[in-house]
Amino acid sequence: MRDQHAFRTVMPDELAKVWPRATLVDVRSREEHATAHVPGSLNIPLDELSSRLADPPHGTIYLLCGSGKRSSQAARLLTDRGYTAVNVAGGITEWYRAGHPVTYRQAPEHQPGQHSGHTPGHLRKLLKRLSSRKSA
Repeated sequence: MRDQHAFRTVMPDELAKVWPRATLVDVRSREEHATAHVPGSLNIPLDELSSRLADPPHGTIYLLCGSGKRSSQAARLLTDRGYTAVNVAGGITEWYRAGHPVTYRQAPEHQPGQHSGHTPGHLRKLLKRLSSRKSA
């Protein structure tokens, strides 16, 4: 008998073999997804997943977050409801670190002296810092 909480976990390189044909759901917040995301990913924040269970397509669903924690919770939730769910270990941080594509929000136009918030360069530096901590 299959464990109802059993779901598969893959590394980003394994996802890359089936991406972009695979259904990839990013369970981070809308803001996180808007700032940086895997091209073609569908954004359904973890806290909305239960109420939007009709939204995920049938077939294998790959789940991604920032590090793998929220996506493993989502994988458990979907698996318990009969979906075939696969957690992407390390999330978008490891996806980026492995050299796979990430789409960044365009930096907003701003006046001199204004702080521009998260620019793509700033986000790339942040992702590099996060990935170097994991390898240290």
